[in-house]
Amino acid sequence: MIDEAGLDYSLVWPRELFEWEAKRILALKGDLSAKIEALLSEAFADADVAGATTLATSWPSSASNDDQDRTRLRALIADGSPVRPYKRAQYWLERQEGASPRAQRKLLSQAFLELIEDMQECGYFPKVLPKGCVDIYGSWNENPGADISKAILYDVAWPDDLKQESLSFPDDVLFSVIEYLHDQAQRPRTRSMHGWNDCGYHYDDYNKASGGVVYRWRVNDLLDSYDVGLRLGSRGDETGKLIRHAALGLDELADQAVAVDKSERDNIVAEAIQLYRKRAATTTDRRAAIAQLANYLELRRKDLKSVQFTSGDENALFQIFNKFMIRHGDTAQRGDYGDEYLDWIFWTSVSAIQLVRNHPQRD
Repeated sequence: MIDEAGLDYSLVWPRELFEWEAKRILALKGDLSAKIEALLSEAFADADVAGATTLATSWPSSASNDDQDRTRLRALIADGSPVRPYKRAQYWLERQEGASPRAQRKLLSQAFLELIEDMQECGYFPKVLPKGCVDIYGSWNENPGADISKAILYDVAWPDDLKQESLSFPDDVLFSVIEYLHDQAQRPRTRSMHGWNDCGYHYDDYNKASGGVVYRWRVNDLLDSYDVGLRLGSRGDETGKLIRHAALGLDELADQAVAVDKSERDNIVAEAIQLYRKRAATTTDRRAAIAQLANYLELRRKDLKSVQFTSGDENALFQIFNKFMIRHGDTAQRGDYGDEYLDWIFWTSVSAIQLVRNHPQRD
């Protein structure tokens, strides 16, 4: 959105991410001007937004720069602000029906390397991939591959291995690197320009939680564009681990179920969901996970009955559990169906659990 001053308030971050980080910064004490400037420069397409004063032009004479910056940031996350949500641009080739640009695009490993190099330039990996200074000898990590290899138990020459064009980088190794760099990501909240010899920005005031959120968003966006069927989890023990992606708008439902950890019985649900969604889950693992969800629902069958529209509806769900080789393995079981059927049973089970949890129990 272009305002009367010619500023473009289009985000290059998801709006939820921008507002989440903005509120976390506003809750901090001390002078926030440098943090707010860095946030606005990173989150908006138009770099001039960081120095704009158009959202609040009338200041009391006693207002400090910090007061003004806080007020501007609050205005940007308030209802009715000119902020325009992030939307990935689709250019000519991608917009044409029948075009298949994916057939000629770079390997996932190469695209991931480009993403990491972009985040490295913004200071996101201060330990393993620091953005060095031309004036400080040894400020670069001369052998980041050694750190990566030690962590994932596989020899990786960084970044050369990911640059290969004739041989694809092994998926299992790439996915291990993706998970490892998630744990290394930290968002720098302040920066200062070092102009000597085009050195660029120096970064400081790192925050691990913010770095992880930004990293998960950027990597998941990349994985979605390559139809990998995986994403980095964001709740509980799944945080930063690659999990199977439902691609049906149901992932948030499972995320909510995983986040509940108030009792040992609820932990059973979280463990089952994690088992089902883990990247290397076998069909046996997935059946076991559904059986665990079925056992949880069995314990709460009385509660399940109380939310049915018709008496006895829950019997249909338990017939699936008991007759389709989920909880039992005798010859009377029906087992001649594909994994997509397991997905249907799994998501039906998770939906039933959330229905029970969110419905007031009756006496």
